[in-house]
Amino acid sequence: MSETDPIFEQYRGGLERLAYRMLGSLADVDDVLQDAYLRWSRADRGDVQSAQAYLNSIVTRLCIDQRRKVEARKESYIGPWLPDPVIESASAGDTLEAAESISLAFLVVLESLSPVERAAYLLRRVFDYEYDQIAEVLDKSAINCRQLVSRAEERVHERRPRFEPDLDEAERITGEFLEACTTGDLDGLVGLLAADAVAYTDGGGKATAAMVPICGAARVARMFIGLAQKRGAEYVLRPVRVNGQPGLVALYHGELASVLTLDIVEGRIANCYVFRNPDKLARMSKPEIDQ
Repeated sequence: MSETDPIFEQYRGGLERLAYRMLGSLADVDDVLQDAYLRWSRADRGDVQSAQAYLNSIVTRLCIDQRRKVEARKESYIGPWLPDPVIESASAGDTLEAAESISLAFLVVLESLSPVERAAYLLRRVFDYEYDQIAEVLDKSAINCRQLVSRAEERVHERRPRFEPDLDEAERITGEFLEACTTGDLDGLVGLLAADAVAYTDGGGKATAAMVPICGAARVARMFIGLAQKRGAEYVLRPVRVNGQPGLVALYHGELASVLTLDIVEGRIANCYVFRNPDKLARMSKPEIDQ
């Protein structure tokens, strides 16, 4: 993508955030922004009243089309599919938006929405668009857009009645999780997990991973303790932030082997997300990992 258009560069960060929430795939975000830039460079800008609104509309429409391709790929994906994680140093503070709208748990919930529902919901609840603005982007009536947002909200709340814990609580529980795994404390680990906890391991058929989600506190605990016991001194664990929440990376002989983040609800670990697909790991920022 060219770096020479100052207007596009001014809004590129916001366009990336919108596309990432829509797609959950960093490679697809790159493709959409490349296409958006080409369309912007060829556009007749004489009638453009707001460059930001114009670019947001282009990206949203491109993302709706791209979502359908993402969903088609998911159907043939080997094992559980998870949105691409975004990682940064554990000491990075608030440089990444740590709000619930960037968390893995939230992005996983959004996977239950249709592409158009997802666009309407994000534009309204995350980017604070008015309904008439959403209607213009989606080429629908404002009433129809209200219905889309309402349906999406019902589905989101059904699957996730509350969102992220405060950062201190999440860091404490993540630390206790790590301690229980490394010491083999099965009972302690079970105590940290919700009774119906689920572990998802995204290997994409390219790395060893569970082919189906692992369900239930006891089974999840045994899986993680078993994995910890198999790892030798060659594995090094380091704390990071994964989509604004505490997480861990595992390095094997200095190379990134996996990423873990926990979904904590009401003081218990509800979901564990493990990334092992080398294609997804390859896109992660090494400087933050290597600190």
